[in-house]
Amino acid sequence: MVKSINKGLKVEIFPDKSMEHVLNQNIGNARFIWNNILAQYNYLYKLFNFHGHPLNPNINNLNAILKMLKQEHPFLRQGESTSQQQVFRDLNKAFTRFFKGKSAYPKFKSKKNPKQSFRIQKNGNNIRITNRRIRLAKIGFVHYRTSKKYRKLLKTSKINNVTIKKENGKYYAVINIKTSVYELEHSGENIGIDLGLKNLATLSNGQEIINLDLKYEDRMISKYQKKLNRQKYMSKNYQKTLEKYHKWLNRKNNKIQNAYHQFSKYLVKNYDIIAMENLNIKGMFQNKKWSPKLQTIGLYKLLNMIKYKCEWYGKTFIQIDRFYPSSKKCNICGYQKNDLTLDIREWTCPICNTHHQRDINAAINILNEGIRIQKENTVTT
Repeated sequence: MVKSINKGLKVEIFPDKSMEHVLNQNIGNARFIWNNILAQYNYLYKLFNFHGHPLNPNINNLNAILKMLKQEHPFLRQGESTSQQQVFRDLNKAFTRFFKGKSAYPKFKSKKNPKQSFRIQKNGNNIRITNRRIRLAKIGFVHYRTSKKYRKLLKTSKINNVTIKKENGKYYAVINIKTSVYELEHSGENIGIDLGLKNLATLSNGQEIINLDLKYEDRMISKYQKKLNRQKYMSKNYQKTLEKYHKWLNRKNNKIQNAYHQFSKYLVKNYDIIAMENLNIKGMFQNKKWSPKLQTIGLYKLLNMIKYKCEWYGKTFIQIDRFYPSSKKCNICGYQKNDLTLDIREWTCPICNTHHQRDINAAINILNEGIRIQKENTVTT
């Protein structure tokens, strides 16, 4: 079965000095508009609320603030218009998510953030892509480099939008396209996954996926970070060190990205139902011992990859409740060991005498609960 999907293709672009200036200007415009609309809305909200008329954010209100900003700051008119309109749409989505309790209140954007971007929506012929160059309205042509597979996709697919990103000293274009994929054949096999810190994942079939060895990359990143702290900001030596620092950051990120893509593709190719815990990753970051490790392994990135690939290829992704006692419950008889602490890696069930390896037992329980939820959903529908 063929399915239509939206897919983002990330390609590296190579702007010259004049083009870098134009891209940075549009990135700055997007950040300026976000911060000013947010500040204006905060002021108006307090003002209207004081007089007993709460002001709810919507597209029209935020668009009106953008128009006032353009009148007040003429330099904004020189930038790409659809990217500026996209800013208040993104801000409106952020407010909607906040009022629904799905995310925190929108924050102001910092110039010091290592990741900066702006998004251009496809509108007529404002975006054109050839074999070597991307043409963006009011910006111009910029060279890009990618694989033959991506070039073919770009030729045959409908373009929705292009996000220009600046990450760790390099420029990228994330091209969102509408394309088709074939659903994968069903294997008849299901899997439960227990994510962890010691091992990246433990599967219900007993397989353990170890964490990537990133010690060397982390050591080099730390080395150049310390060197940057000792050098004069934006001096020639500082810029040379910054280039090396970005090089190692990119190498680490690419290594993680590649491994996670391979692992997630392996899962959706070999299993029909993939069950995982709905982890409170934000809460886990508050633990000082876990936070450095979590920043390195990026559990949310892996979880998100598995989720969207299941949707693409016709597989079932189930997340069980985070409070489900997967580690404490015997997968054979159902006995629950409530005094099980994190330092206990193996235990024996006092009812059926089954010896459990903690993570494998948790993965089996996650799978069993996932299958139960799937059957329950099938009956209700």
